[in-house]
Parts: sequence; C-alpha cells; structure tokens
Amino acid sequence: MTGLSAVAALDLWEAAERLPPVERTLALAAAAGPPSGADELARLPLGSRDARLLQIRPDSAPAALEATAACPACGEQAEFSVDVDVLRARAAEPRPPAPLEEGGFAVVWRPPDSRDVVVAAEAAAGDAATAEQVLLARCVESARGPGGELDGTALPPGVREAVARAMAEADPLAEVLVDLVCPGCETPFVADLDLSAFVWAELSAQAHRLMREVDVLARAYGWTEAEALALGEARRTAYLELAGEGRR
Repeated sequence: MTGLSAVAALDLWEAAERLPPVERTLALAAAAGPPSGADELARLPLGSRDARLLQIRPDSAPAALEATAACPACGEQAEFSVDVDVLRARAAEPRPPAPLEEGGFAVVWRPPDSRDVVVAAEAAAGDAATAEQVLLARCVESARGPGGELDGTALPPGVREAVARAMAEADPLAEVLVDLVCPGCETPFVADLDLSAFVWAELSAQAHRLMREVDVLARAYGWTEAEALALGEARRTAYLELAGEGRR
C-alpha cells in the first residue's frame, strides 16, 4: 500500500482484524500518517476520516472500486463501480459548517464524527430512525424556533431534512450514494458504498497474499518471514517464480 511496506501492511491487518467496524476504520485512517492520535482521528468528520483511507491503497490498486448491491425488490445483485479520482475530488470539497436558517428556525450544527456513529449504533440497534435522532441530538449544538430554544430532535421534519442536506454538503465523502437499476426486475434503487469495508477487504486480500508468499519462500529457501518480506515486490515475485520451477 502507498507508504506502507509489506511488513507494515501485515502489521496493520493483524492489529485491525479483530476490531469493531468503527475502530477498524480509525486504525486504517491512522496508517495514512499524522494526525494519527485516536482522539483526534475520532473527531474528524466522517468524510475527512474516510478520505485518508484512499491514501493507503496500493499504487497498483484499480482506479475504480468495483462492488455489488442487492436489489431491495428482488434481491438480484447489481454491479457498479466508483472512480477513485471522483471520490478524491469530492473529499477535496468540504464546506465549513455554517448556521442554518430554515422555516423560522436557526440551527447551529456540526458534521457527525466517529464518536457519534458509535453512540448512534449502540442506541439504535439497527433502527435507522433512532440513529437519526441520536445523531441530531449530538450534532445539533443549538436550535431556536418561534417558541424559543429546543432540542435538535424536536425540529420539524422539513428543518431536520435541511440539516441533513447541509451535513452532506459540508462533508461530501461521508456518504457515497450510487443510483442503480436492477438488472433483473429493472427497479431503480440507491446503493451506499461502504468505503471503509472496501479498503479493508483490499488490505485483507493483500495480507493473505503476502502470507502465502512467505510460506512458499520459507519452504523453498528456508527464509524467515522478516527475510522474505524485506525483499522488494519485484524481487520477491522473481523468487516465487523460481520456487515454482523448483530452482534456487
């Protein structure tokens, strides 16, 4: 991965493999370099955090993220791809949060961060409406309407929707939505690309490939893991080819 040696990639995979999803994402984000403190990373807006994940993909990684999503109507898998350069461009366009005035209400808010996601997930137990309420309660710092001060969860639906739009515009990589049409029943639907899960799958595949390579080289040459991983990728590939031919 860019900026990571083979040893560092394996170490990162081992350290993050058993972590819960949000903590795993933070571990991946930390690998991109400063800021790498856990608290500082956890306070980053979600899109700013996830933009760091694109920095640790290998130079050899595909230019597009290839994924599938199940049609909500019939369950058929729809294939789609997202250009990484487009995601990087979106990550470079954050907007500072500005107070929102909508329908006679004035709202001061901030974009959700990793801490908010953890609290919302624990409280909601899979219920999207409850998760939205928790995020509003945490991310709306103050709200005033015709009747005076109120909690973010008490805002009218139209104002809550305006706050959600403002959050998405301020942090455009926080949610990557792709419009799709089911190849089976032709139902249109929207897929949500989980960038963290995608990058984790790439790292996991890389780690398992490296371990297979170490195993082959250890059997062929008696090298330790450290010795095998110390080789550059081109030289390691050449030795793997020789090992496959039964030569030393």
